[in-house]
Amino acid sequence: MKKLILSSLVLMTALVAQAQMKIAPKLEKGFKAVYVETGEINSAGTAMKATAETQYVVTDVTATGAVIEVTQLTSDVVPTDASAPNPMAEIMAAATKATSGVTIKVATDADGQPLKILNIDEVQTQSKKALGAILDPIYAKMPQLAQAAPKETLIEQLSSKLKEESLISGMKNSVDVMSLNGKTVANGATDEYTNQDGMKMKRMYFVMGKNVICNSNLSMTKDELKAFIIQQVEKEAPEQAKMIKDNIDMVVGAMKFEMNEKGTYEFQENGWPKSIKTEKKQELMGQTMNSKSVITLKQ
Repeated sequence: MKKLILSSLVLMTALVAQAQMKIAPKLEKGFKAVYVETGEINSAGTAMKATAETQYVVTDVTATGAVIEVTQLTSDVVPTDASAPNPMAEIMAAATKATSGVTIKVATDADGQPLKILNIDEVQTQSKKALGAILDPIYAKMPQLAQAAPKETLIEQLSSKLKEESLISGMKNSVDVMSLNGKTVANGATDEYTNQDGMKMKRMYFVMGKNVICNSNLSMTKDELKAFIIQQVEKEAPEQAKMIKDNIDMVVGAMKFEMNEKGTYEFQENGWPKSIKTEKKQELMGQTMNSKSVITLKQ
């Protein structure tokens, strides 16, 4: 009996070790799926709730790929304590609402992996226009905000996330509906990627039936962190760049750099996600953020 139990355990261990899964959603012209996301964010001591509803429609399929139209139908970010004006929550809400109602036409390979944005100029024009309209009443309500972050500067900063490279990177590397498309994942397999903020991450996969768990952690050397900090300061506050360069060792030594993310995917038989859960924690350059979210299939 003991030998039988031991043999069974060895067999189960071997099967788990070999478990792998190819993520390739079924792509049929006319297919539509709507996902609802709810989440909580705590950034720099400010607690917020986020909601969004996003539609995916397959509008064209060929032997080598497809076109998937992604439209954010609704989105909102509101502070948990709404008793007083909150600039951070208002700006985060503006950033998420900028693409509401804007359809992004994504060209994919045959496995649904995002390759290109076919209407990037249209996406950028519509989103930037919407962003200006959303920020106008915020600045009117909180005139002191203009001193800390001029509206034109903020629009440019937020619009930088709407470049084709950033959008594709977000679709492929964040925990989202299309992010694992085209991958063959196996227990213990790892890969590396650069996230939307320009930081190198290392990701490990675990497969359990139709579920895939992804654990990602910051993977940057001290020299890479130095280069990243200098690059960010040159972009956001160029007047301070020389001071930071001269004291970069002290800056890196005094700051904590941690980022980890866990994504749990549950897939349907057709290869499209049924649900996705995300937990993210980070502490970068003196700023902390924790978030949790759940994406579920609505229809």
